[in-house]
Amino acid sequence: MSSASSENHLPATQWTLIARLRHGDAQDAQRALDELINQYRYPLYCYLRRRGYNHHDADDILQDFLMKLLRNESFNSADSSKGRLRCMLHVSLERFVISWERLHKHRRKEFSIHQEAPGQDSEAERRYQHEHFDSQETPDQIYGRKWTLTLLGTALNRVGELYQSRGKEKLFNVLRPVLMDGGSLRGEDGPKLAEEAGMNYGALRTALMRMLGDYQEALHQEILHTVEDPAAAKEELEHLRKSVS
Repeated sequence: MSSASSENHLPATQWTLIARLRHGDAQDAQRALDELINQYRYPLYCYLRRRGYNHHDADDILQDFLMKLLRNESFNSADSSKGRLRCMLHVSLERFVISWERLHKHRRKEFSIHQEAPGQDSEAERRYQHEHFDSQETPDQIYGRKWTLTLLGTALNRVGELYQSRGKEKLFNVLRPVLMDGGSLRGEDGPKLAEEAGMNYGALRTALMRMLGDYQEALHQEILHTVEDPAAAKEELEHLRKSVS
Protein backbone atom coordinates (compact mmCIF):
# COMPACT_ATOMS: atom_id res chain seq x y z
CA MET A 1 0.00 0.00 0.00
CA SER A 2 1.36 3.46 -0.92
CA SER A 3 2.10 6.07 1.72
CA ALA A 4 -0.71 8.26 0.37
CA SER A 5 -3.16 5.39 0.59
CA SER A 6 -1.98 4.49 4.08
CA GLU A 7 -2.52 8.07 5.23
CA ASN A 8 -6.16 7.97 4.23
CA HIS A 9 -7.11 4.70 5.91
CA LEU A 10 -7.33 3.61 9.49
CA PRO A 11 -5.20 0.58 10.35
CA ALA A 12 -7.19 -2.63 10.04
CA THR A 13 -7.55 -5.03 12.92
CA GLN A 14 -5.98 -8.34 11.94
CA TRP A 15 -6.43 -10.12 15.28
CA THR A 16 -9.59 -9.73 17.28
CA LEU A 17 -9.39 -9.74 21.05
CA ILE A 18 -11.13 -13.11 21.10
CA ALA A 19 -8.67 -14.66 18.64
CA ARG A 20 -5.70 -13.32 20.58
CA LEU A 21 -7.07 -14.69 23.85
CA ARG A 22 -7.84 -18.05 22.28
CA HIS A 23 -4.93 -18.63 19.95
CA GLY A 24 -2.16 -16.16 20.74
CA ASP A 25 0.97 -17.05 22.62
CA ALA A 26 1.05 -16.32 26.35
CA GLN A 27 2.54 -12.86 25.93
CA ASP A 28 0.10 -11.74 23.25
CA ALA A 29 -2.83 -13.23 25.15
CA GLN A 30 -1.80 -11.25 28.22
CA ARG A 31 -1.63 -8.05 26.19
CA ALA A 32 -5.10 -8.80 24.82
CA LEU A 33 -6.40 -9.32 28.34
CA ASP A 34 -4.88 -6.03 29.44
CA GLU A 35 -6.53 -4.30 26.49
CA LEU A 36 -9.84 -5.93 27.30
CA ILE A 37 -9.64 -4.77 30.91
CA ASN A 38 -8.72 -1.21 29.96
CA GLN A 39 -11.56 -0.86 27.48
CA TYR A 40 -14.43 -2.94 28.80
CA ARG A 41 -14.07 -3.11 32.57
CA TYR A 42 -16.46 -0.23 33.21
CA PRO A 43 -19.52 -1.70 31.42
CA LEU A 44 -19.03 -4.88 33.45
CA TYR A 45 -18.65 -2.83 36.62
CA CYS A 46 -21.92 -0.97 35.91
CA TYR A 47 -23.64 -4.30 35.37
CA LEU A 48 -22.50 -5.58 38.76
CA ARG A 49 -23.37 -2.38 40.59
CA ARG A 50 -26.83 -2.35 39.03
CA ARG A 51 -27.29 -5.93 40.25
CA GLY A 52 -26.93 -4.60 43.76
CA TYR A 53 -23.30 -5.22 44.67
CA ASN A 54 -21.52 -2.53 46.63
CA HIS A 55 -18.50 -1.00 44.96
CA HIS A 56 -15.93 -3.07 46.81
CA ASP A 57 -17.67 -6.35 46.02
CA ALA A 58 -18.00 -5.27 42.38
CA ASP A 59 -14.28 -4.47 42.25
CA ASP A 60 -13.39 -7.80 43.87
CA ILE A 61 -15.64 -9.79 41.54
CA LEU A 62 -14.18 -8.11 38.45
CA GLN A 63 -10.62 -8.53 39.62
CA ASP A 64 -11.10 -12.26 40.21
CA PHE A 65 -13.17 -12.70 37.04
CA LEU A 66 -10.81 -10.97 34.64
CA MET A 67 -7.75 -12.68 36.03
CA LYS A 68 -9.42 -16.07 35.64
CA LEU A 69 -10.33 -15.48 32.02
CA LEU A 70 -6.81 -16.07 30.83
CA ARG A 71 -5.75 -18.57 33.48
CA ASN A 72 -8.74 -20.84 32.86
CA GLU A 73 -8.72 -20.37 29.07
CA SER A 74 -12.34 -19.31 29.27
CA PHE A 75 -12.56 -18.45 25.57
CA ASN A 76 -11.44 -21.82 24.28
CA SER A 77 -14.91 -23.30 23.99
CA ALA A 78 -17.85 -22.02 21.98
CA ASP A 79 -21.09 -21.06 23.67
CA SER A 80 -24.37 -19.30 22.91
CA SER A 81 -22.58 -15.97 22.53
CA LYS A 82 -21.54 -17.02 18.99
CA GLY A 83 -18.18 -15.34 19.13
CA ARG A 84 -19.22 -11.86 20.26
CA LEU A 85 -16.98 -10.49 22.95
CA ARG A 86 -19.85 -8.49 24.45
CA CYS A 87 -21.95 -11.62 24.91
CA MET A 88 -19.08 -13.87 25.91
CA LEU A 89 -18.07 -11.57 28.75
CA HIS A 90 -21.67 -11.18 29.87
CA VAL A 91 -22.39 -14.91 29.94
CA SER A 92 -19.05 -15.73 31.56
CA LEU A 93 -19.51 -13.08 34.24
CA GLU A 94 -23.01 -14.31 35.09
CA ARG A 95 -21.62 -17.80 35.61
CA PHE A 96 -18.71 -16.50 37.62
CA VAL A 97 -20.99 -14.49 39.92
CA ILE A 98 -22.88 -17.66 40.86
CA SER A 99 -19.64 -19.33 41.93
CA TRP A 100 -18.41 -16.18 43.67
CA GLU A 101 -21.64 -15.93 45.66
CA ARG A 102 -21.28 -19.50 46.91
CA LEU A 103 -17.71 -18.85 48.05
CA HIS A 104 -18.37 -15.51 49.69
CA LYS A 105 -21.90 -15.72 51.08
CA HIS A 106 -20.61 -16.16 54.63
CA ARG A 107 -17.99 -13.42 54.34
CA ARG A 108 -19.98 -10.56 52.80
CA LYS A 109 -21.70 -9.50 56.01
CA GLU A 110 -18.43 -9.74 57.89
CA PHE A 111 -16.70 -7.28 55.56
CA SER A 112 -19.62 -5.03 54.63
CA ILE A 113 -18.86 -2.25 57.14
CA HIS A 114 -15.19 -2.07 56.20
CA GLN A 115 -15.92 -2.21 52.50
CA GLU A 116 -18.22 0.81 52.61
CA ALA A 117 -15.69 2.99 54.42
CA PRO A 118 -15.39 6.48 52.85
CA GLY A 119 -12.40 7.36 50.72
CA GLN A 120 -11.95 3.87 49.30
CA ASP A 121 -13.82 4.37 46.02
CA SER A 122 -12.23 3.19 42.79
CA GLU A 123 -12.12 5.30 39.64
CA ALA A 124 -14.96 3.17 38.26
CA GLU A 125 -17.06 3.94 41.33
CA ARG A 126 -16.42 7.67 41.03
CA ARG A 127 -17.66 7.49 37.45
CA TYR A 128 -20.62 5.40 38.49
CA GLN A 129 -21.70 7.94 41.11
CA HIS A 130 -22.11 10.53 38.34
CA GLU A 131 -24.36 8.30 36.23
CA HIS A 132 -28.05 9.04 35.79
CA PHE A 133 -29.74 5.75 35.02
CA ASP A 134 -33.40 5.35 34.20
CA SER A 135 -35.13 3.60 37.08
CA GLN A 136 -36.55 1.07 34.60
CA GLU A 137 -33.18 0.11 33.10
CA THR A 138 -32.12 -3.43 33.87
CA PRO A 139 -28.51 -4.46 34.56
CA ASP A 140 -28.43 -6.08 31.11
CA GLN A 141 -29.64 -2.90 29.40
CA ILE A 142 -27.13 -0.74 31.24
CA TYR A 143 -24.33 -3.13 30.34
CA GLY A 144 -25.32 -3.02 26.67
CA ARG A 145 -25.53 0.76 26.61
CA LYS A 146 -22.21 1.27 28.40
CA TRP A 147 -20.57 -1.27 26.11
CA THR A 148 -21.81 0.71 23.12
CA LEU A 149 -20.63 4.03 24.52
CA THR A 150 -17.22 2.51 25.17
CA LEU A 151 -16.97 1.38 21.55
CA LEU A 152 -18.11 4.79 20.28
CA GLY A 153 -15.59 6.56 22.47
CA THR A 154 -12.76 4.29 21.36
CA ALA A 155 -13.65 4.86 17.71
CA LEU A 156 -13.73 8.62 18.27
CA ASN A 157 -10.30 8.50 19.90
CA ARG A 158 -8.95 6.57 16.91
CA VAL A 159 -10.21 9.30 14.58
CA GLY A 160 -8.56 11.90 16.78
CA GLU A 161 -5.25 10.06 16.53
CA LEU A 162 -5.67 9.79 12.77
CA TYR A 163 -6.26 13.52 12.36
CA GLN A 164 -3.37 14.33 14.67
CA SER A 165 -1.10 12.22 12.45
CA ARG A 166 -2.37 14.23 9.45
CA GLY A 167 -1.62 17.54 11.15
CA LYS A 168 -5.35 18.31 11.41
CA GLU A 169 -5.79 18.11 15.17
CA LYS A 170 -7.37 21.60 15.26
CA LEU A 171 -10.03 20.56 12.74
CA PHE A 172 -10.83 17.45 14.76
CA ASN A 173 -11.15 19.45 17.98
CA VAL A 174 -13.56 21.86 16.31
CA LEU A 175 -15.75 19.10 14.85
CA ARG A 176 -15.48 16.61 17.70
CA PRO A 177 -18.56 17.98 19.54
CA VAL A 178 -20.51 17.76 16.26
CA LEU A 179 -19.52 14.10 15.84
CA MET A 180 -20.49 13.35 19.43
CA ASP A 181 -23.90 14.99 18.85
CA GLY A 182 -24.78 12.92 15.80
CA GLY A 183 -22.66 14.43 13.04
CA SER A 184 -25.04 17.13 11.77
CA LEU A 185 -24.40 20.88 11.56
CA ARG A 186 -28.11 21.52 11.99
CA GLY A 187 -28.54 23.73 15.03
CA GLU A 188 -24.83 24.57 15.08
CA ASP A 189 -23.26 27.94 14.29
CA GLY A 190 -21.57 26.66 11.15
CA PRO A 191 -19.84 29.89 10.11
CA LYS A 192 -18.38 30.29 13.61
CA LEU A 193 -17.08 26.70 13.58
CA ALA A 194 -15.60 27.31 10.12
CA GLU A 195 -13.83 30.40 11.41
CA GLU A 196 -12.43 28.44 14.36
CA ALA A 197 -11.16 25.78 11.94
CA GLY A 198 -9.63 28.41 9.63
CA MET A 199 -11.71 27.57 6.55
CA ASN A 200 -14.87 28.67 4.79
CA TYR A 201 -18.25 27.12 5.56
CA GLY A 202 -18.37 25.00 2.41
CA ALA A 203 -14.95 23.52 3.15
CA LEU A 204 -16.07 22.80 6.72
CA ARG A 205 -19.10 20.86 5.48
CA THR A 206 -16.87 18.81 3.18
CA ALA A 207 -14.41 18.17 6.01
CA LEU A 208 -17.23 17.03 8.27
CA MET A 209 -18.46 14.55 5.66
CA ARG A 210 -14.96 13.10 5.37
CA MET A 211 -14.59 12.93 9.13
CA LEU A 212 -17.92 11.12 9.42
CA GLY A 213 -16.61 8.57 6.94
CA ASP A 214 -13.46 8.12 8.99
CA TYR A 215 -15.55 7.73 12.13
CA GLN A 216 -17.77 5.09 10.55
CA GLU A 217 -14.70 3.17 9.41
CA ALA A 218 -13.15 3.42 12.87
CA LEU A 219 -16.36 2.14 14.48
CA HIS A 220 -16.49 -0.73 12.03
CA GLN A 221 -12.92 -1.68 12.91
CA GLU A 222 -13.73 -1.57 16.62
CA ILE A 223 -16.71 -3.85 16.09
CA LEU A 224 -14.53 -6.26 14.11
CA HIS A 225 -12.19 -6.22 17.07
CA THR A 226 -14.96 -7.69 19.26
CA VAL A 227 -16.48 -10.36 17.00
CA GLU A 228 -14.82 -13.58 15.94
CA ASP A 229 -16.69 -13.86 12.64
CA PRO A 230 -16.57 -10.67 10.51
CA ALA A 231 -19.99 -11.61 9.11
CA ALA A 232 -21.45 -10.84 12.55
CA ALA A 233 -20.27 -7.21 12.46
CA LYS A 234 -23.40 -5.87 10.74
CA GLU A 235 -25.68 -7.57 13.23
CA GLU A 236 -23.54 -6.33 16.11
CA LEU A 237 -23.71 -2.75 14.79
CA GLU A 238 -27.50 -2.98 14.69
CA HIS A 239 -27.53 -4.15 18.29
CA LEU A 240 -25.34 -1.22 19.29
CA ARG A 241 -27.65 1.24 17.59
CA LYS A 242 -30.65 -0.16 19.43
CA SER A 243 -28.89 -0.06 22.78
CA VAL A 244 -28.47 3.74 22.60
CA SER A 245 -31.73 4.57 20.84
